[in-house]
Amino acid sequence: MSTTREGDNTQESVIDKTSETVLWLGRAGLLPFIGLSAALYLDGQHQQLWLKSLATYTLVIICFLVGTWWGLALIRRSPAALLMSNALALVAFFSYVIMASLHFLLLGAFLFLVIVLIERRHTLSPRQPLYYARMRLQLSLVASSSLLLVAMYLWES
Repeated sequence: MSTTREGDNTQESVIDKTSETVLWLGRAGLLPFIGLSAALYLDGQHQQLWLKSLATYTLVIICFLVGTWWGLALIRRSPAALLMSNALALVAFFSYVIMASLHFLLLGAFLFLVIVLIERRHTLSPRQPLYYARMRLQLSLVASSSLLLVAMYLWES
């Protein structure tokens, strides 16, 4: 005999659907890192286009990640988190504008790791579900690795 109420099944179904969507969207977010990195290697004729696109996508994702901190900061009433979010977004933006793409990609790789570390260590972030914490680490490692591989390729060119 089941002790689960019908309403609980619906809630579990929504949670399962949400976690499934999160995983698919997270993985899909890696496609530009991988695809643009591959395009850079395979299509030297348009290398500057692929490089600028990869740097721009890196900036967008960094701003997206730290932008999500605002909702948590408002709920938890954490001015420090708001300041960290803005500081990281501004560092990324001005670095994107001022730095050569090679140097920005190196900084981007570093920032992805810093962001995931802050999310795991700072009191702002509630304890993340295990699947999400694993996914965020995996995504950050793949994105950072893609950027580092491109940077090494450019350095050798």
